[in-house]
Order: sequence, then structure tokens, then C-alpha cells
Amino acid sequence: MTTAHAAAVAAIEKHTFAEPWSEKQIAEICGKYGVVARVCEDENGDVLGYYSYNTVCGDGYVNNIAVREDVRGKGIGKQLMRDMTYTASLYGLNGLTLEVRSSNVCARGLYESFGFKSAGVRKKFYQNTEDAIIYWLDVGGNDNFKQN
Repeated sequence: MTTAHAAAVAAIEKHTFAEPWSEKQIAEICGKYGVVARVCEDENGDVLGYYSYNTVCGDGYVNNIAVREDVRGKGIGKQLMRDMTYTASLYGLNGLTLEVRSSNVCARGLYESFGFKSAGVRKKFYQNTEDAIIYWLDVGGNDNFKQN
């Protein structure tokens, strides 16, 4: 992901999250030390989805992963997850962690299909009303990390 992608990523954020990152916030993480941020583009260079995570003390903290609304259900989320887990293994990270709304059954299913395990709950994490499920993935020894 580069600053040239920031507007497209911000548009996806706006249609995906209740508290979206701004275009400025997205541009600020591009190229920042310790941040891995990647996009999935179509043949025309249009952004279909993205992810970003911070590397902290040998672990990866997932900021966001999202797919453009009009192309959901076409395997792009799985491609992004494969790439994210693969890059984490290349960087030698111990694992990845993230939070997801307890009501987001679709995302939880995707994470669990990649081996993420529930590691706890953050009560009223989202807008002080909805719980977040904390997920953890050990990076070592997971076959999903193979780049296909």
C-alpha cells in the first residue's frame, strides 16, 4: 500500500467500519517502519481490498482488513488473509492478534478458518456497546501460510 492508495482504502473503510480511519491516517501508515500494509488490486489497478498490521515485540497487531462491498464473497478476503499470514511468517513474527465485533460472524468464520483462536473478550470495546472477541494466531507451523 502506498499513499496513492489512501483515498480508495479510506472509501472501503467508510463503507465497512463504524469508526473508519481517515485518508490522512491511512496515508500516514504507508511506508512507516514496523507497519505492513498491502492492497489487492484488479487488472485496472482499482483497490479491491487491503490489510495492515503493526509489528510490535515480535508479534503482529492487525489494524484492519476489509474488502470493497461490491466484490465481497469472491475470495478476496481469503487472498488477503493468505498474504497477511504469509508476510507475518516471512518477517519471523511469533503470531498475529486482532479484535473483531462479537456480532461479525462472517469475519470470525474467516479468521477461524485460518487458525485464529479466541483468546478473550474486550467488554464494550466498540463505541462502548459491543464486545470485541480477541483472536490470536501462532504463525509457526500453519499450512495456510503457503503462498498460492
